[in-house]
Amino acid sequence: MQEQTARASRATQRYMAAWRWHFFAGIVVIPFLLVLATTGLVMLYYTAVQTPVGEQLRVHASAGPQSSPLQQLAAAQDALPGGTAAVYIPPSGPDQPAQFDFKQDDRIYAVDVNPYTNSVLRVVDKDSTLYALAHRIHGTLLLGEIGDTVVEVVAGLALLMLATGVYMSFQRRAAVPASGKVQRSSWRRWHQLIGLYAAVLLCFFLLSGLAWTNVWGGELVQPWNSFPAEKLGPAPQSGHSHGDLNHSEHKQVPWGLEQTPLPASTTVTGHSGHAAVDLDAVDRMARELGFGPRFRINLPQDANGVYTISSTSMSGEVVRPGDERTVHIDRHSGEIVAEARFMDYPPLAKSMAVGVAVHQGSFGWWSIALDVLACMTVIFLCISGSAMWWLRRPVRAGWLPVPPRRASLPLRSGLTVLLLAMGIAFPLLGAALLAALLGYFLVVRAPQ
Repeated sequence: MQEQTARASRATQRYMAAWRWHFFAGIVVIPFLLVLATTGLVMLYYTAVQTPVGEQLRVHASAGPQSSPLQQLAAAQDALPGGTAAVYIPPSGPDQPAQFDFKQDDRIYAVDVNPYTNSVLRVVDKDSTLYALAHRIHGTLLLGEIGDTVVEVVAGLALLMLATGVYMSFQRRAAVPASGKVQRSSWRRWHQLIGLYAAVLLCFFLLSGLAWTNVWGGELVQPWNSFPAEKLGPAPQSGHSHGDLNHSEHKQVPWGLEQTPLPASTTVTGHSGHAAVDLDAVDRMARELGFGPRFRINLPQDANGVYTISSTSMSGEVVRPGDERTVHIDRHSGEIVAEARFMDYPPLAKSMAVGVAVHQGSFGWWSIALDVLACMTVIFLCISGSAMWWLRRPVRAGWLPVPPRRASLPLRSGLTVLLLAMGIAFPLLGAALLAALLGYFLVVRAPQ
């Protein structure tokens, strides 16, 4: 009997320790998670229903031929004098406009052109759209590099909440403190049930989002899993990376290519019997290489730049990440200087190509539905967690009703190992946990 009582006491002790970590992490992350889930829903709306730059435009399919890309470019250039053309997206169907991205005054503008009449249909500042605003809030909270760091800490703490939530769910029922309020018990039952069943889904979205952050993603994971530069062949390097093909915060280059060096064109015109190429020639070459119906062409930005033809799930040209393909064309010789396909990606880069496609809802309606479910689940867990706190708070409480603290948790406990492992795997989370412990011992437990 005494042994059974001791086991129950230890189970309760572990449960209460996990609860306290779960509670304090929730205090920090709930406001941020609500913002991330809400902005995620906004971006999904523009991805699924409209486009990131506004409503989907249509043109009247004429009986005559479409104009050439260079003619379309001239029309777009007239609408935005002084701008530098960066990207050409050919019409993907007979009723679709052509689109150009222009750089001007540190801004990116999308220009839609009717390919039959060369009339400009729309000029949009891509950084001023509601989608762009939601994207900036989602990624940096409008705080730049500092905001990116905050989002990474929040994602790490959210992973900690998932881990401690699952940990508590598998503790013995005897360890669960009784609730004195039926209403709170109902909230807790639904909170636990939905959180447990959605844990894997939410963990996936958090990890795929963390891969874009500056520290865990940009410094630890991405450099070791990028497309190897040597696989691009002997072409000279330009001094830029593929990530430079992204404009502003609009990420359209696959995760596994962002840090891979970008090749350069040769300086010899007419190399191997070929002549210098223009946009018309590169467009024809793309179709001969099997690109289509949706692809994009990044134009050279300097004398030794390359034309880059790509179809990726990141930018929405293909649905299946396995169909991703990027080809670089020498602007002086018209030769292929480098090529990267999905099959050439390192294993983690392949996983990220699939993960990002799901994260963005690029796999079709089922992935959009999955994304909506994930966002709504996060919102429900935040609301239900807050409701439980509100219902258990003491009357006229002057401060947060913190879960009661039992005896100290043994260092060799499974929860301690879990916290240590997560702190090592995610450095900013580890720093946040150390800061929390330091603040606890200096402020809460400091002798009065």
